[in-house]
Amino acid sequence: MSALVKIITRDFVRAARSAGSWAYGLVFMAIFLSLSAIALDGDMTVLRQMGVPLIWLAVTFAALMSVDHAFSEDLRDGTTGQLWLSGVSYLSQSTSGILSFALIQLCPLVLTAPLWSLLFDLSGPTVWGLIIALLCALPGLAAFTALAGALTGPRGKGGFLAIFISAPMLVPILIFGMAASDAFLMRGIAAVEFRALFGLSLLALAVSIPATAAALAANTDR
Repeated sequence: MSALVKIITRDFVRAARSAGSWAYGLVFMAIFLSLSAIALDGDMTVLRQMGVPLIWLAVTFAALMSVDHAFSEDLRDGTTGQLWLSGVSYLSQSTSGILSFALIQLCPLVLTAPLWSLLFDLSGPTVWGLIIALLCALPGLAAFTALAGALTGPRGKGGFLAIFISAPMLVPILIFGMAASDAFLMRGIAAVEFRALFGLSLLALAVSIPATAAALAANTDR
C-alpha cells in the first residue's frame, strides 16, 4: 500500500512540474465543445438535445488524447524495471498507474462537465445524471485507456495505435453512459442503466489491471 501511495504522489508531483501537459485533455474538450456549439448555430433547442452526447464524446476523445501520459514515461526511462527490482510488483504498478491516470487526467474532465452544461443550457437534473454517469464510467475509461498506454508506451507517442486499441473497448462505456444519463431523468440513480454502466466499469478494471501488468512486464523485458 505504501508503494502505491508513493507512486501516485510521484505522479502528482510530475504532473505539477509538467508545464500543464496534464491539461491537454481539458484544452481539447474546450475546443471540441465550443466548435460543436458554433456548428449548431446556437440553436438552444438543438443544443439541449445534443449537449449530453457531445459532452460524452468530448470526455472520451480527451481520454484517448491523454493515453501517452499512462506509463509511457516510466517505460521509456526504465523506471518500471527499477520499481520491479525494488520489490514493487507489476500488478501494484498497474493499479497505481490506472488510479493516478484517473485522478490526474480524467477527474478534471468530469469536474468541468457542469461548466460545459451551461453552454448547452442543460437542466439541473440532466447535469446531475451526466455527472453521476461519468463518475460510474470513470474506472472503465481509466482502465482501458491506461491499458492502451502500457501496450504502446515504449514506442514513444502511441498515437493512432493506442486509439485503435482502446477505442473499441470504450464504445460500450460510451453507449451505456449516454443511456444512463438519459435514464436518470425518468428513474433516477436506480435505473438499470447505471448498474450496467458501473458493472461494465468494474469488469474493465478486473480485466485491465492484470492485462496492464502483463504489458508492463513484457515491455520491460524488451
